[in-house]
Amino acid sequence: MAGLNGLTLAFRSDANVRIHKFTVLTQSVANPSTQNQQYAALPGGANAPGVLGVLTEHFVEPNYFVPQGTNPTAVTGTTPTLYNLQNRGLTLQVNGVARCIAAAPINQGQLVNIADSYGRVKPVNEAAGTTVYPVGMALHNAANVGDVVQVQLNFAQTKV
Repeated sequence: MAGLNGLTLAFRSDANVRIHKFTVLTQSVANPSTQNQQYAALPGGANAPGVLGVLTEHFVEPNYFVPQGTNPTAVTGTTPTLYNLQNRGLTLQVNGVARCIAAAPINQGQLVNIADSYGRVKPVNEAAGTTVYPVGMALHNAANVGDVVQVQLNFAQTKV
């Protein structure tokens, strides 16, 4: 019952695309959220603003199987056939410790932000004076691209 404890919130998908679990999602540009309908989207690229949360499970059409260890970029952003995922419900973790997918090696304690349009995370490495839209702080090392890293969520923007 994580949703009752304030760890997750429900959103709607703004596009007809599959999304791998542990992907960081952002505010939708195509469908602005209202009091009654809140939309989430894949990020536009690195250090994307408007971080909303981390997807808790695969967002795919019924009977679409994602084998363990599947490269997230092979799933995220692909269009389903004969099924429309637009406006379907998404569950995003918005508080606490979430699992995210690393796009680069990450060290414990590093602040991480969005790395790419697949919603993976990387250490904050923007130029001095740049506004950064963090996802949170890594709680352990991630040695390889595609590793799952636990992140203490904190979406408060900052400057480096």
